[in-house]
Amino acid sequence: MQCEIPLFLTIVWLLTKYHANAASPVFSGLPTSVSVGELEVIDRLIYTLTVADADGDPYNCDVSLTVPTNAPFRVQKATDTDLFGVYTFNPSPGNTMFDYATTTLYTVEVRCIDSNSNARSANLSIDVQDNNLLEFTNLAATVSQNAATTGDNTEIFDVSYSDALGLTVTFAMTSLPATTSFTIDASTGKIKTARELRFETYTTIVLYVTVKDGKISVTDKLTVQLTNVNNVPYYTNLPASISINEDTAAGTLLYTLTAYDGDAGATLTYAMNVDPAADSGKFTFNTNTLQLSLTNGQTFDYETRTYYNVTFTVYDTMATGGPFVLDVNINNINEPCYFDRSYYYASFSEATAGSVTYNPGFVISDYDGASTYTLSFRTGNNSQRFSIDSSSGIVTFAVNYDIDGNAMPSNVILTVECSDPSSNTGTAILDITITDVNDNAPTFAQSSYTLTVDQYTSAGTLIGTITPTDADFGTNADFACSGSTSSGTAGTYYSIGSDCGVYLLSSPSGQLSYGTISRFTITAVDNGSPAMTGTTYVDIIYRETTTTTVTTTTTTQAYNFWDDAGAVAAFAIAMILACVVLAVLLYMLIRCCYTGACCGPESFDFCNCCKRRPGLGHREYKDFPQSSSPRLTPTDIEVGYRPVTRLIPTRGPLAVTYY
Repeated sequence: MQCEIPLFLTIVWLLTKYHANAASPVFSGLPTSVSVGELEVIDRLIYTLTVADADGDPYNCDVSLTVPTNAPFRVQKATDTDLFGVYTFNPSPGNTMFDYATTTLYTVEVRCIDSNSNARSANLSIDVQDNNLLEFTNLAATVSQNAATTGDNTEIFDVSYSDALGLTVTFAMTSLPATTSFTIDASTGKIKTARELRFETYTTIVLYVTVKDGKISVTDKLTVQLTNVNNVPYYTNLPASISINEDTAAGTLLYTLTAYDGDAGATLTYAMNVDPAADSGKFTFNTNTLQLSLTNGQTFDYETRTYYNVTFTVYDTMATGGPFVLDVNINNINEPCYFDRSYYYASFSEATAGSVTYNPGFVISDYDGASTYTLSFRTGNNSQRFSIDSSSGIVTFAVNYDIDGNAMPSNVILTVECSDPSSNTGTAILDITITDVNDNAPTFAQSSYTLTVDQYTSAGTLIGTITPTDADFGTNADFACSGSTSSGTAGTYYSIGSDCGVYLLSSPSGQLSYGTISRFTITAVDNGSPAMTGTTYVDIIYRETTTTTVTTTTTTQAYNFWDDAGAVAAFAIAMILACVVLAVLLYMLIRCCYTGACCGPESFDFCNCCKRRPGLGHREYKDFPQSSSPRLTPTDIEVGYRPVTRLIPTRGPLAVTYY
């Protein structure tokens, strides 16, 4: 078996090679028939072969068989066209080639064989026309024309011929290389220009002229040499191909062309075409700088197309150079994976590590084709609190996640990264919302509270508010309160509102004794599911208040006396008045002390100041004798003692005693 496999492969290779090169040359137009005049001359082309080889192999043609034998024909290749043709040939110089009396029909078997010995044959029938000869009398020939000055419809040659039978003839013409610059009059044989020759680009043109008289067809050539031919512009540096990476950035310069025209001062116009035409927009050709670029906003994709054919032409107002083809080959680059969306959303409740899983539904692709990818979170923004399965993309908590009391954020935006085997990465955003779970009951700060009410508290008064706290969020943190009491009468006077406020329903004045304590149990229930509760106690004491003091607190702005102009003016006036009063008092004091102003005869006679002088008719009073007695008797008053001012040594203020 080890030897059979190579042998088998060898046989397959040989068969493939044989089959690939087994095509023989193929004739077009044969079999057919042509005519020749009995008086025909040697080496006249009477038929041009059209042959092709499917394998592109070179081939050679000859006459393999003629009937009758030694017929005056041969196959040879024209040096100017590289085409094989059947020509008249005289194997016996000096003798006539044809004799209508003996042979009127020849069958020529033409054979062509390629370089791989694949051969094919075809027949050409040749009729001899009795005593006939059709030939040109001025071909082959060469003419010269000035391309710069020769205009349209200018006659450059008049073909002449002879026909032994004098039959009516027609003319036809082809050219090599093919051009539309010349035409021939079918009846007269006059060759004229079909356009101004300044538009012609070839310097040598061979015109193949054919004349037919209805029986015989003869072809010969007219060579046209052109001078002052317009130089066709072209690109001097255009390579066959360039290679561009598929990740080339939009707007990148791909290639710069250089154009040339041998005619000084020629005005050139440039153009570009792209195959396929649907992708023409990918390329931009700046006709001012001759720069080929990848169009802004466009990209290459090797997986979609590996090459483009870009063709360029250049026109100088008379001739167009090109098309010149540039193959743009796209190189494959390992591209990063990518997500089907740029943004994903997830929402799940707070929970312990690993207890909650969520599949965001990541769909990952790669321009390079199917592959395996590894998923991960990029570091940052609390990513350490989450885990992601590297294959499935399922997300879970990596820690016990709790958003109560803002311990952890309730919204996290993470960057998810996919990585292919070549470590190329793509990213997407995962926006996670963590919802609250009702796992905290309403909590009161104290196990019990004390409030007081007096006889002056009016019904409807809010006695106090006992509000709990709840570490949860949203609805789970909303709560309502209620109250209960074991005292049958307490509910008549007090109530607990849903807002956790303690209210006085009616005044207990005259109903409850001072010092009565009413205990209520306050229960707070949150709105979570399931609901959670918290409780506390409040003792309400009814007490007596003897006075009711209403304290009014007025908050005023700090006052600066010296900033008040009115106050300063009033102060100045008051000071002036005080000075006046002080001056008057001082004056009276001085007068009293030094002049006896009261009526005493001597200065400082205060004791006798008001005593009448003798002769005034008033009763004399005598001094009351010094005594330790603090009081006067009625008799004493009647005696007529005058009042005496005396300093009484006491612990209190100075006393004035009248006797």
